[in-house]
Amino acid sequence: MSHITYFEVIREKPNPFSIRVNLIDYAQKHGFKAAAREFSCTRNTVRKWVRRYKGKGLNGLNNHSRRPKSCPFKTPPKEEEEILRLRDSLKKVGAVRLVREFEVKRSSSTVYRIFKRNDRIKSKWKKHRKKNDLREIKAKLKVFEKIQVDIKELQDIPNYYPYYKSQRLPRYQFTARDVKSGALFFAFGRAKDCVNAATFCAYLMEHLKRFKIDVSEINIQTDNDGAFVGNWRIGSSSPFNNLVEKVYKATHLRIPPSAPTYNSDVETSHARIEEELYDVEEFENLDQLKSKALTYQIYFNLIRPNTYKNLKSPMKIVEEEMGPTDPYLLVLQPIVLDDNFHIYTSSLSSVKRGHHVPDLPNLFPGKHAIFGGF
Repeated sequence: MSHITYFEVIREKPNPFSIRVNLIDYAQKHGFKAAAREFSCTRNTVRKWVRRYKGKGLNGLNNHSRRPKSCPFKTPPKEEEEILRLRDSLKKVGAVRLVREFEVKRSSSTVYRIFKRNDRIKSKWKKHRKKNDLREIKAKLKVFEKIQVDIKELQDIPNYYPYYKSQRLPRYQFTARDVKSGALFFAFGRAKDCVNAATFCAYLMEHLKRFKIDVSEINIQTDNDGAFVGNWRIGSSSPFNNLVEKVYKATHLRIPPSAPTYNSDVETSHARIEEELYDVEEFENLDQLKSKALTYQIYFNLIRPNTYKNLKSPMKIVEEEMGPTDPYLLVLQPIVLDDNFHIYTSSLSSVKRGHHVPDLPNLFPGKHAIFGGF
C-alpha cells in the first residue's frame, strides 16, 4: 500500500470490497496498529471494518448509506399524506403547479422529492447511460489487465443433459474472460472444487506466459465461491488464491456477495455459449465435446464480431493494442481438469522446472488462418 492511503484507494476503486477483505485479513494476522500503518489509515477505520465484519460477515463490508438517521426539517407524515392525496386526485399535475395553485406550504423541490419517494413519478430509463459509462471504464483497461473467472453448471441445459448422463460428460465449465477484448477461455470439470479451479488458473496463466504476457499485472476477479476462496471467512486460504497471488504474483479480486453484475462479462459469455453450442450441438463422446468446444472458442475469439464492442472480434481488439499477434494466443485447448492435476502441481515449481502446455493441432497452416467449415 505504501504511500497511497486507504482513502485514496477507496475513492479511486469502484469496488472497495477486496481492499477491505485484505485490510481485515492483515489486521487479524498482525494487529490493528500494523494494519493501520500498512494501509495508511487510522486505527478507528480498521476497528470499524473489523466490527462490521464480525457483526454481518462479508455483507458488512459493502458500502453503507450515509443518509442521516433523522432530519429536523422533514415534512410531517400527515402533511405528506395530504400532498400525496392531492397529487392522486389531480393525476399528472407537477410539483411546481401544485405549489403555485393549491397553496401547498412546501417548496416545489420538496414536493417533487415526496412524489419521487412515494413512486408518483416514473423514472426515465437510464440503462443505456450506465452501459455507456461501463464501456468508457472498460475501454481504459489494457488487454489481459482484468480477467473474470466463473463456473457454469452444464447438467441443467436440456440439450446437453442426455449426453451428460449417457456419456458421463463433465458437469461443469470453468470459464475465464478478458474484460477488455472479450476473449474467452474455458475448460471442463467433473467436480466443482478448489483443485480444479487452481488447475484451470495454472493452465491459463502458463498459456499466457508462453506468449510473453506479464501475468503479474493481471487482476483475476471471482465471486466468493468456495472453489476460489476456500470458505467465506476472511483469512481462509485456498489453492486458487495462493496460486494467483503467491506463484504468479497477480492480484485476486473478490466481488461483493450477491452481486453477479460485477462479473457480467463472463456471465454474458455463459449465456452465449449455451445458446450457440450446448443447445444446438450433439456430443456423442468426450472427444467430440472437446473438439466442438475448441471450434467454438476459435470462432468466438478470432471471428465472431461483438456488438457490444463495435462489431470487433476479440482478436481484432488484441491486435489494435498489441500489433500483429499470433492467433494461438487466443486459442486454448479445452481439457478435463480432473485428468490434468499435474498442471497444477508443476506450476507450484514452475519457476524452477516450468510445465508443459499441451500442443494444439495445426489450425493455421501457412501465413494466414484458414477457417473453412465454421
